[in-house]
Amino acid sequence: MADALAVSQNGSAVTPHKPLTKIVLASYAAPATPLALVGLPMAVYLPAIYADSDGFGLTLGLVGLILTLSRFTDVITDPLIGFFSDRLKTRWGRRKPFILLGTPIYAAGIWLLFVPPFIFHDVSLFGFVFNIGYPYLFCMVALTYLGSTIKDLPYVAWGAELSRNYNERTLVTSWREGFAVTGSLLSAFTPAIILFFGYTKPTDAVYFLSVAMCIVMPILVINALVVVPEYPVFETRKKIPLRESLKVVLKNKPYIALIIIFMFSTLGSAMTNSLSFFFVKHVLLAGELYGLYLAPYFVSQIAAIPIWFALSRKIGKHRATMVAIGWYAFWSCFIPLIAISPDSWFDAFEIPLLLSFLPEAQFLAVTSHFDGIDTGKFLFFILIMCLKGSAIGALAALPAAMAADVVDVDTLESGQQRAGAYFSIWSMTRKLAYAFGITIGTGSAVAFGFDSLADARNTTNSDFSLLMLACLYSVIPALFKFVAMPLLWTYPLTEERLEEIQAEINAKIADARQGTTASP
Repeated sequence: MADALAVSQNGSAVTPHKPLTKIVLASYAAPATPLALVGLPMAVYLPAIYADSDGFGLTLGLVGLILTLSRFTDVITDPLIGFFSDRLKTRWGRRKPFILLGTPIYAAGIWLLFVPPFIFHDVSLFGFVFNIGYPYLFCMVALTYLGSTIKDLPYVAWGAELSRNYNERTLVTSWREGFAVTGSLLSAFTPAIILFFGYTKPTDAVYFLSVAMCIVMPILVINALVVVPEYPVFETRKKIPLRESLKVVLKNKPYIALIIIFMFSTLGSAMTNSLSFFFVKHVLLAGELYGLYLAPYFVSQIAAIPIWFALSRKIGKHRATMVAIGWYAFWSCFIPLIAISPDSWFDAFEIPLLLSFLPEAQFLAVTSHFDGIDTGKFLFFILIMCLKGSAIGALAALPAAMAADVVDVDTLESGQQRAGAYFSIWSMTRKLAYAFGITIGTGSAVAFGFDSLADARNTTNSDFSLLMLACLYSVIPALFKFVAMPLLWTYPLTEERLEEIQAEINAKIADARQGTTASP
């Protein structure tokens, strides 16, 4: 297998990259942890905070629409950041200055988004009366995503350039995904822990998580910038304009296939995430225990990552992704069945019954938090979600590793190292797909008659609207992921083909270097 080459742009000696050490891998991946601390609230709590009766009380349909519209700013910013991060030349590298700039912008956006400095109220403008929370939500989400774009696109491209080894790239993304899931796990456990201190609202959880992120993220980002190398690159051709650059990217067939695969997968994930809290609160009637569901769900992701990594080494990343989609979809089918099943079917899973072995004082202290909640159905739901969630790590890490591989196809064709351009389009389509997924999920739920502001226990929601909420949360997102199956089955970029491409790239680099050395 070909080793990566570190070659300066003035034609200096070609030197193989050394295998990445655990310190370098950990330092590079660590910033994903604080990002995930608030990434989970951005994914699952943001609609609940702004469109729930215990949050800011806005309308679910409009909140979903605003979240979608705010992502259209990425159509401009993502390609520009990717393009300029590929071209920037500094003594610190191409990627690191952007990461340093984007981190404080992102932190400020998160704080203002989850901890508004004033109470939302109705205002009148040109005869129209509306809640000021709607434009505020749009502006703060746009600011947050701007910081995310400036920081995250170069960060991911940097990771893709740390190695050109097929399996080592999977290792880089697996480390990053492992740290991200760890952050998600901490984020998931936070609501569960503060529940026992009387903090039961989503707004309480995101406050503590935002504070933690603002403290931890700068430390880990600075450590990564100092410890992790950014290798210089050698390009065999002159740089081409942005428009021509995008045209070359769009001719990369494996990349286009991967974009379609990930776009539909992301769309389904957005539907699940945006409706997650409302399903637990209004269908399972266990909104107070939402944090207890998130924690084991993300534990299952962490536990399964090494298994998916081993499987990808054996059968290839694309086939392992197919297996993960099938596993995810199978367990998704059980969610609506849980929703419509009688509560009595799940009596054996009642938490007080399972904890009956505890001493009386401890038993009463713990079970008092579950008074009036049907914990049997809720606990069975958690078990199914853990089985389903074990595929999430694969569906996040493996496509990202595959995206790093397709950059080599472009390098062979264009003679340039343009991971930034590729990951900018990757990020842009992912964000837009996620935004449309939120609108499809929340908008469809509202169209079927679901009211997120209704009292969950004395509800005005019909049985039909709650059943459709369950389907929009589980089965329909799984169907979107199945769109990827035929594309993955015929995916051409295997480990063997990548080795051939990298050998051709190395030969071109050697020829170009000889030409540079021979020139007067």
